[in-house]
Amino acid sequence: MGFMQLLAANFWVTVVFLIFIISIVSIVLGILLEFYKATLKARQRMQELRNEELRLRLQLEHRQPKNEPLVGSQVADISQPQELSWAEQPQAHYQAGYQQQR
Repeated sequence: MGFMQLLAANFWVTVVFLIFIISIVSIVLGILLEFYKATLKARQRMQELRNEELRLRLQLEHRQPKNEPLVGSQVADISQPQELSWAEQPQAHYQAGYQQQR
């Protein structure tokens, strides 16, 4: 009970204590907010990558004729270079550049 009596007796100690508590709470809430924002950005990026992958799959399916037998489509896929997804492109360029520099 001595701490409560100290706060009641000294107005400025109470003000400093409240400012300290508000500062600590604000820092903790700010950290939690930044963590939440980072999580939302990561989820949004993953959703964009999924959407891009689905869009590329739809384009690939749309380009292939439906009457073509399965073996013929596999031969056609081997003869033509496969398009890289959006996420793989920067890594492929990096690896190709690294191999050329050797």
